[in-house]
Parts: sequence; structure tokens; C-alpha cells
Amino acid sequence: MKRRLFVLTILCLLLAGCARETPAETPPPQTEAAPIAVTPPAGLYDPDSALERQYNGALRVYPLSIPGASGLMAMGEDLLVFSDTEENTLVTRLTGEELRIAASVRLGFPLSGEEASLRVTRSGLSFFDPVNRQTVVLDASLKEISHISAPEGLLGTPILSDDRNTLYYCDGSGLRAWDLETGIHRLIKEMTFPSQSVTGLHCGGTVVQCRAEDGEGNAETLLLSAENGRLLYECGEELTLVTRLDGYYAAFPTGCIQTMLFGGEKPRALTPAELNGEGFYLEARNAVVTASVTEDSRAQLDCYDLETGLRAAALTLPAGTPEAVTETADGWVYLLLTGVSGGQDAICRWDVESTEFDAHDTTVYTGPYYTAAEPDYHGLVRCQSYAETIGQTYGVQVKVWEDALAVQPWDYDFEMEYQVPVLRQELQRLEQRLANFPAGMLEATASHFSALNICLVRSITGSAESGSLDAATGVMFLEGTEAYIVLAAGETSEKALYHELYHVMETHILGNSIALDQWDKLNPVDFTYDYDYAANAWRDSSEYLQPDTRSFVDTYSMSFPKEDRARILEYAMTPGNEEMFLASPLQFKLKTLCQGIREAYGLKKSPENYLWEQYLVQPMAYTGD
Repeated sequence: MKRRLFVLTILCLLLAGCARETPAETPPPQTEAAPIAVTPPAGLYDPDSALERQYNGALRVYPLSIPGASGLMAMGEDLLVFSDTEENTLVTRLTGEELRIAASVRLGFPLSGEEASLRVTRSGLSFFDPVNRQTVVLDASLKEISHISAPEGLLGTPILSDDRNTLYYCDGSGLRAWDLETGIHRLIKEMTFPSQSVTGLHCGGTVVQCRAEDGEGNAETLLLSAENGRLLYECGEELTLVTRLDGYYAAFPTGCIQTMLFGGEKPRALTPAELNGEGFYLEARNAVVTASVTEDSRAQLDCYDLETGLRAAALTLPAGTPEAVTETADGWVYLLLTGVSGGQDAICRWDVESTEFDAHDTTVYTGPYYTAAEPDYHGLVRCQSYAETIGQTYGVQVKVWEDALAVQPWDYDFEMEYQVPVLRQELQRLEQRLANFPAGMLEATASHFSALNICLVRSITGSAESGSLDAATGVMFLEGTEAYIVLAAGETSEKALYHELYHVMETHILGNSIALDQWDKLNPVDFTYDYDYAANAWRDSSEYLQPDTRSFVDTYSMSFPKEDRARILEYAMTPGNEEMFLASPLQFKLKTLCQGIREAYGLKKSPENYLWEQYLVQPMAYTGD
């Protein structure tokens, strides 16, 4: 399927449906409910929290006694906490200033895979029970008040409207609406995809979101009129959409980041300071909170006012992983964080309007939405200039945008990265990473070729027919007398750079040092490399990866000797791998590799401890003794 309508135009059409008010909620007929276990009231609030003292009470901390919390949603002024296991889900309602546990219910199935069917209102919630094949309705005290058996031929999960009068679902013929009062099943839209399911309701129930698959793993998001099935929007991304009476917020993956669009008749894009942060929309504030984890494992949260485009508030926590952000009806912003309070999960109430969290940032983070067809040409030209400067500094050629796709190998395809913020961030990081090599080292490496090119792209894909991997984070290949390193933008680009750069460096190392000549003798006596990537993928490598006797970084290291050495350099130069290199066999391999690098590049008498030597038990820096 191809995208038939342009995203900006189509999302604007949705706003016509948003003006309709949601019908008043009416209670459905009472049915017999199973007994619900209720935990005695207990406040979770910790007034002695160090974080609260740090922020003068503007951040409240509620350590969770509920294990395995994975989701957080507002129910009016209260909160619902979802704790999933492989077998079930515990739903807990918290209320009041101290977040007392007011009610709880344990569902006999994991709800995490069924978020699409979950609907929460001030008076309760509904969801699909895949075990008993029924849509269940709970009231605010989490007691079951009704259930609706799955319609015949149901595909995927159904969704109950917020007024609880209509059940939307897909069967083999298409999208249907079941009027629960009259019992009529109305066909809204004929669809015959191998897999199709309802995944959302928007604009007061006037727009139905569906997900369809063509049987070959290709998925589509469809937005359809609930009245007549008219196609409003179609795209190949997993779309997150929240609609308001006068606008919308939409997020979908674009390369290594989330594109976040918002607005009314003329949509705009939010480009946050932390590009890799996950966005959470706060409808009442018309704001977006982005949550990410920094390189030193701190939690970073930023709140952006979409009216002004400014970063209105910023919060950095010493630890924790942001899992969810929600806003209650009384205006409080709550965060679900794992490992934030003494390693314990916690809910935090964040007063984003407090001066304690003023970001003091005058940068405007909103602007036009650029696409591959209409990119930010001026910004891309600036990126090309920046890439050229980096290349001149380090004796290589750095290529972005269209230049990065000028040469491609026969076994991999590259997708162009056109997003200026992504390229700018990748270039900044590349400049910092190349600075980890001493002066002249990269030039010496490049001297074996007419040019050493480093190309930044969006993605790298291969195929089984060519013997390549389905996807790669980086590749190195030769074209004529030139060497090419191609990196996919994103969190993997650092390791990919060091890995692929080693493959280029090895030409110089093997020609100027004998340290690696007996490499096979560093392996266990019964070990043999696969010398085949496909065979390596099925290898049982556990005996060589035991913590105390570890001889390899991972299974991929066992494919070829060159991949073994490249993996070692990749992990030796990146943080968090000290424990891995404590094993004697891997420590000795690292020492041998470091010796070869020093000999080959004339660094034997250097007093500096280089980044790739950070995990050596005994430093190799020359002391002059």
C-alpha cells in the first residue's frame, strides 16, 4: 500500500470531527460481577524524600509498594497504575494528596499487549479480555459492571466507545460498529487485509484508527470516519494520535527519532533538545513532556509549551528510567519512574510551573514540518559545510544527505537521512568521537586508500539473497581505491563507528606489527571461527561467554577473527563494559590488540592512556623507565 494522502492535510481534516461533543456517559445494565479484592487504604507519599527536600517540595515522591509497575494513566483526579507479568496485570487506583490505594483488581492476562483496547474515563475503564473473549467494563472502584461477548468473526481487539453505547471492531469483511442498544452490526468500511484490528478512537468517537497488515509484515495505520468509513489518513508508521477540540498532537517514528506534530489548520513540528526522548502529550496544558535517559544514567524530563515553543520546565533526576507521564484533571503532572528512589520504583508529582524547574531557555523548539520531498535545504547545506570541516580536521571525508548515497555496495541498500537536527547531532558526536584518536592516527589509516569516507545515513538494509544481514548499524566496504564506512544515525552509531573503523585500521596494524599474528592461540583450544555470517547466527556460544572465563564479546565475535577484534575495540572504547573485560581470556586479547595498535601507529613510548585502553588491568602508557 502507498500513502494516499499527505499527513498535514489529512490530520487537519480530523479537526472537523473534533468539534462534536462526546455524548454524556450513561451507565450500562448491571451484570453480576466477580468479587474484587481491595487493599486497605495506605498513603504512598514519602515526606522525607531527599528529592522533595532538594526541590523545596515542588517534586513529591511516592515510592511504590506495587511491584513491576509499567503504566500510569489519569482517571479524573485519581491515578491508575498498571503492573504486568507474563500471566496477569494488577490494576491499582490511587487517590488523594498522599496517593492512597483506593482499589485494585488483578486481571487474568497481561494487559500490556492490549493497550489499544483500553479506554479510561473519570467514571471507569473498559478493556478487552482475550482469555474470556469479552470486553469488560469496570467502574471507578474497579468493580465489574458489565461485559460484552466478542462479536462473531472478531479480528484483533475491539474498542468500546466512551459513552459505552458502541463497540467498534474488525472482522473478515472490514470495520464494523455494533450498536449495543439496538443490536445492529453496521459495516462501516469494507476491508479484506489478512490482519486488521481497531486500535483507537478519536475526535469524540467520530474517527476510528485501525491497523492493517498485508501478510508480508508490512503494516499500515488507517484513520476512518466512524460515520461512513471515509479514509482520512493512511501511512506506514505506527501513529500515536491525541485530538482536541481545536487541534491535535501526532507522533510517529521517522528514522531514529519520533516526529511530533501538533496544531490546527497549520500544523507545526516540535524538535526537542533531547532528540531521542519519548514524548508524552498533556492535553489540558497543550504541552509535551519528553523523557530520556542520559549517558550517565540520569533521567531527563523537559516540558515544552506548544503555544510558545519554549522549554517551560526541565527536571534532571540522579537515577531512574521514565516509563510514563500523565496529567490528572486537577492539573498535576505525574511521572512513573523505575529505580528513582533508592533503586525502588516511584511515582513523582511534578509541579512544572514551579520556579524550581525553570529551564531558563529562550530557544524556540517548534517550527515547520520538513519531509523528504520538501526538506530544510538551508539547514542541509549547513550540515554539508560542517561535515567538510570535520573531514579536513581529521584527514577523512564526511558525507551527509544525498552525498552519503553516491556510492553503495552490491549487498546493502542505504536510506537517506534528511532531518537536519539528526544530522547536526550525529556530526557533533562524530567530531567528539574522532577526537579520541591521537593526532595523525586517522591520517595514517587513510593513507592506505585514495580516500577514507564516513557516510551518515538513516538506515542500512540487506537481504538473505545477497548473504547480508536484514539490517545493520554500520558497514565498511571498498570501492576502487576508496574505503567507505557507512553509519546508521541513532544510539548505535558510536559502537558502529569504532567497529567499522577498526576494519579499516587493521590494514595498517597487520602491516606494521606482528602482535596479532598468533591471534588464534588466544582462543580456547577447541574453538574454531565460523567463517560464515549465516552459520554464525545459529551458533551455540554459551560455553565461551561465561563471565569468569569469557573469551569473546558475543556470538558475532566468533564469525571471523577480524570481527572478534573489531568487537573488542568497539566495546573497549564505549562505556559500561569494565566487568566484561575482567575475564582473563578477554583481558589478554584486549592487551594484545592494544599492543598491536601502539606498535603500528608509533605510540609505544606515548605516556597517554588511550580510550581503547581504559579497561586494561595494567596500563600500557610509557613511563620512561
